[in-house]
Amino acid sequence: MRALAVVTPSFYEKVDDTNRYKIKIDDLEIPLAFVEGNDPDFDADSDQYANLVLVKKTSFSLNYRDLGIMERAWDRLKAVAEDTFYPIGSDFAGHVTAIGKNVKTLKIDDLVIGNGFFPMSENGAAPGVPSNHASKEFEVYHFAKLLKVPDYISDTEAGTLCIGIQTANAMVRKAGIQKGENVLVTSVTSNTSFFLLNALWEMDCNVYGLSHSGKNTEIIKTHFPFIKDIYTFNTPEFPEKLVFDVVLDAFSDTYFRLLMQRLNFNARYLTCGIFNQSKNKIENVKPVNLSMFIANIMMRNISLIGNCLGNTEDLVNGLAIYKTRKMVLDSVFPKPANCRNL
Repeated sequence: MRALAVVTPSFYEKVDDTNRYKIKIDDLEIPLAFVEGNDPDFDADSDQYANLVLVKKTSFSLNYRDLGIMERAWDRLKAVAEDTFYPIGSDFAGHVTAIGKNVKTLKIDDLVIGNGFFPMSENGAAPGVPSNHASKEFEVYHFAKLLKVPDYISDTEAGTLCIGIQTANAMVRKAGIQKGENVLVTSVTSNTSFFLLNALWEMDCNVYGLSHSGKNTEIIKTHFPFIKDIYTFNTPEFPEKLVFDVVLDAFSDTYFRLLMQRLNFNARYLTCGIFNQSKNKIENVKPVNLSMFIANIMMRNISLIGNCLGNTEDLVNGLAIYKTRKMVLDSVFPKPANCRNL
């Protein structure tokens, strides 16, 4: 079984250059490598596996959350003397290769993706992301943690979708966007914001974008022509009287404080994450005056709504949008060469 993993220093030195890479996260250089491990056990006739499914992955992808996961894994592995590793990956697609005797919703060869419903349990399965090791070629899941992929989505595309679609469609649902309202999507060139914009195609509202750097915004305007404009905090053209009824924000620790004066009365501010996930970034976060912060929220009757993932319906609805409003894959990496065995 192959996987992409954070590896110990000794392991990294034994992997050929075509199958290893050092990723830079702040002041860290974390060694990654394609590795080979043992396939998981699976007995389709056993009661132990009655509600479980064995999946062979055909694609996987990393999300922003993987940066923090890689850093924490490296913190544990960097001083380990022996050859070992920690597989990574948040999203995946794969084909069902075996099913337990109680599984009725899936069959052999179905193309599936993860279902990260949260916060409630569904069909006896625990809520949350199905795997933090999505690059593992084979993995066993409870049947409820998998969703069959519609035939208009390819194996490669499917491996990028679960977390982004489920999160974005949950946020848009919770926002309760009304006709004519001003909606702002922050970090408009980020991956999460692509999914948010994809969920806003048919909304009868005024959609604006905000970019911290101002780079690559023309690409976003081309792909999402309904966006009225994209601003940065340093853009002189940012209208002083423009206020927002809804803000959809992937990085609240970057934008919330700065956007406080741009929020309308009864605005809804929804966020699904933070930018400062690494130790280096967290140590450099500017403190917030909590009393002033709360007072500003109260004075405008602003609703601050945190969001983690979504429910199964959010995922299903998002995949339906994807039939006509596809995302763009800018890079696809091929299969690795021979991996290093452990």
